[in-house]
Amino acid sequence: MSKASGEKASLLASHLIEEQLRVLPMSAAMILQPMHSDFERNAQENLLLRRKRTTLKTGSGGNIVMDYAEAGTELDFQSSIRALQDNPEQKLTYLRVVVSNALLAVGLFLREHQMASMRLPEIQFLGHVVDAIMNANIFDIREDYIPIATFDDLVIDKSLNGSPLFGDGKTQGFMEFGDAVALLQWLAQYLRGERNFVSGGDAG
Repeated sequence: MSKASGEKASLLASHLIEEQLRVLPMSAAMILQPMHSDFERNAQENLLLRRKRTTLKTGSGGNIVMDYAEAGTELDFQSSIRALQDNPEQKLTYLRVVVSNALLAVGLFLREHQMASMRLPEIQFLGHVVDAIMNANIFDIREDYIPIATFDDLVIDKSLNGSPLFGDGKTQGFMEFGDAVALLQWLAQYLRGERNFVSGGDAG
């Protein structure tokens, strides 16, 4: 894959963020107020999770165990909805996963295109957020870390080491879901106007 740079990378990143922001409200609404039986029927009728089927073998060693490990794509929507209705406390977990996935998509795009090393406080802030998401929602901050990662009134420093990024309803998190949306909105606006990315090296 050829890596975009400069204005093209900026616009691609902004487009990615804006897509996430369009999908997040719908995802949150479906988690907070899940649909009922019609959703399962419509999903099956419209083949939302259809696969490209082929009889060709790839020749990889993985085919040796394919008969034992082949995964299906049929999801039990009704059971999933019922499980969430029966355990409403899981809504926070579901929302955390959806919001975290949006942050991951954006953060990893910036890393892939060498944009994550800019010494912009908000970009560095996103970098630490992504690290925490990939560390099971827990910050892992070096003892000698000098704070340069900030967004609005949120500052990432070594005191966060071992603490959760998002709360679970019992333990308070460093961020709320609204903070994540605001961060994505800010990044989309910034990247839409940014044209030249200058790396600051390893900004930590």
